[in-house]
Amino acid sequence: MLSRVCCMRLNTYGVVVGWLGAILSFLATILLAVGLGFVDEIAQQIVDADKNPDVTVSQVRSVLIILFSVYLALKVINCLASAMLVVGTVKERHLLLLPWLINNGVLLVTGIIGHITLWAELIESSTPFMSALPVVLLSVSMLVLAWYLYYGIYSLFKQIQASSEIQRPLIPPPTQQANSYPSYTKI
Repeated sequence: MLSRVCCMRLNTYGVVVGWLGAILSFLATILLAVGLGFVDEIAQQIVDADKNPDVTVSQVRSVLIILFSVYLALKVINCLASAMLVVGTVKERHLLLLPWLINNGVLLVTGIIGHITLWAELIESSTPFMSALPVVLLSVSMLVLAWYLYYGIYSLFKQIQASSEIQRPLIPPPTQQANSYPSYTKI
């Protein structure tokens, strides 16, 4: 497990990542809501820029509405998960970090699949190795960085979980007297 990430203690790192995620997700939510409001104009611009006569404005509009709606829902979920990451880090409640871990774990797996697809397309297109090398190196470095940042929050989760089990064990120790009255009940 890590004890520091990017020269920050794990608690500080968790709060910073949570706030950055919440702020960026909130801004993306606003942009996507505005995009949904102007979807007709965006679809018209896409059709005008694409000279393909088979593409209609209604088809592009439908695809844009689906994409914007799905991405908007994901950004709202990410905003809530990031807020829970901040609260869980500050209050040292490890279960509040789980939504962020699950959400970003799914995004990490999706990113890995996307990068493998990109690599397969580079191999299939028979581009020269030296021209594909910068794309592959950038892709690998982005995956390694994403995994490192995710592992930092996972380390924070395990650290908070271990400290809470020490403070509050799940099974209380057995008492000496079973089913007895407290000492103050009879006078």
